Amino acid sequence: MEFNNKLYELRKQKGLSQEELANRLNVSRQTISKWEVGESTPDMEKLAAISELFDISLDELVLDKAVKKEEPKEQTTKQKLYSDIKEHVLTEDNKKKARKGLKIAGIVLTVFFLIDLISMIIYFVFFGVPK
Repeated sequence: MEFNNKLYELRKQKGLSQEELANRLNVSRQTISKWEVGESTPDMEKLAAISELFDISLDELVLDKAVKKEEPKEQTTKQKLYSDIKEHVLTEDNKKKARKGLKIAGIVLTVFFLIDLISMIIYFVFFGVPK
């Protein structure tokens, strides 16, 4: 995609008018219009500002070269981390310990509930039900 079309698409994606983009770049709306129709091109300073504003590299902006993303490497790292966690943390022994801990927590909560219920019943017996 040519620079002029790229600029137009980026501006539209960001939801900016020519006037708003011009204000951000300290140029006139007519200058933005000329850039978008291909009558002129911005200087290096403005190209850098445009690249920063739209968060793309100068290569992507001017040469239409897509920068290779590091997603595959990041994905590989995530997969390795997940497999390490699965191998070392999610062992059967740890799962049994977690189940045992949940059972104990359930028993403790049940005991607290029963104590609260019994104390409420005793209160009602001695003082009656509040009105």
